[in-house]
Amino acid sequence: MFLQRVAFGRWALLVTLTLPLQSPPVGAQDEPSPTPTIETVQTESPTAEPPPPPPPADSAQPEAVRVEPLPSEPPPPPPVVPPAPAPLTPLEVLADARRALHAEPDAQEPRLTLGRTLFQLGDTDGAIDEYRTALRFHPTVAQAHLDLGTALMAKQDWRTAMTELQEAARLDPTLVQAHYSMGTIHYTRGNIQSAIKAYQEALRLKPDFAEAHYRLGLVLKMAGRDKEAVQELEAAALAGLAKAQYFLGNAYRSGQGVEKSQLMAITWWAQAFEQGLPEASQSLTQLRRLAAVKGNLQSKQSKAAAEAFKNYCDQLWLDFPDLDRDQPTETVGTTLLKQGRTAEALPVLLREAYALNEISHGTLVQLYEQGLDGQLPPHGQWILSYLESTAADGAIPSRMALARIYAKGLGLAPDLARAKSYLKGLPREDVKRLLDDVAAEPPKP
Repeated sequence: MFLQRVAFGRWALLVTLTLPLQSPPVGAQDEPSPTPTIETVQTESPTAEPPPPPPPADSAQPEAVRVEPLPSEPPPPPPVVPPAPAPLTPLEVLADARRALHAEPDAQEPRLTLGRTLFQLGDTDGAIDEYRTALRFHPTVAQAHLDLGTALMAKQDWRTAMTELQEAARLDPTLVQAHYSMGTIHYTRGNIQSAIKAYQEALRLKPDFAEAHYRLGLVLKMAGRDKEAVQELEAAALAGLAKAQYFLGNAYRSGQGVEKSQLMAITWWAQAFEQGLPEASQSLTQLRRLAAVKGNLQSKQSKAAAEAFKNYCDQLWLDFPDLDRDQPTETVGTTLLKQGRTAEALPVLLREAYALNEISHGTLVQLYEQGLDGQLPPHGQWILSYLESTAADGAIPSRMALARIYAKGLGLAPDLARAKSYLKGLPREDVKRLLDDVAAEPPKP
């Protein structure tokens, strides 16, 4: 009876206790049989004797527990992420907004969406009508006043636009764009002090507003507050605004509000130029032409400009502290190229070449003609554009390179007449050397 009261969890122990002890056969002690595993039980020979039937429920003999393997469950499938829906076109946005307004004419958001989309498509009058309709239903919505004021600015209706923007700022003083737009209207109408206050309020609400820093810098300069203007322009320039970079370069060039530095002027103009700002390109071209003057014609200003470009190239090493300058003639671009860092080297080579570095210029010409070991195909259009741009500025190395390219037909159709046009006015010995080189090798298709 004691065995019947033992917990179910000890069935294995009960089975052991109730089985009669048998003497092992001779030699069994030398090789003990291993403990059977689940797999051993499941793969038992079919000729083995079947297990004895279970004892009746009222018997003292406990029922043997059958060990079943856990069912194997397949891993759950990965979640299906639906593709992002394609953005609606402006015409689709218009259609959706009009359907919503047909069902609910006084709905605020569809009305504003309709106005903004019309404004985006150039229908300013239609946008103004929608904004005014929205305000008839919802006169206290600050965003509607702001949108209407913005559209009225596009019509140069400054007075009415200012009224709407002031109402927007009254209803919601945190609307940054309202203060910024009021500053623009004040600036346009010559109210410099009011513009300063409006831009400062916009920056108080959003200190990283690059366009507001730029505009504030301009009006501070107009007010004669040059040092404060430079600080605002620098904040916008550091944020990547090309216009601010250009004007900051001008400030360094003239020394207004900051210590005069042609090096810093080149640095900021170069950044604006790389973003495609034409004014920065023109400023760099003028300075390059001055720096390119050689011989008896070189003036103090020419020497200073040439030195500034050289210092600019030297300064580029600071951007790559992991590089060692083994030779004075090495540049950052050529060093990166030697290390196999081609993707980093190419833009640096271009910067250095635009800064009149002859070594980087020669490397670019070689890359155009030959390419680079499967990493860069020859005849890159971007190198040709650099050569044509600097040749138009009068750079003699670029003119010589283009004369060779057109004479030999490297990457384009041979054009001897155009090749000779690049040689006009150049020293005779340089022209003769190039023409002899071209004659020694037939043009390439």
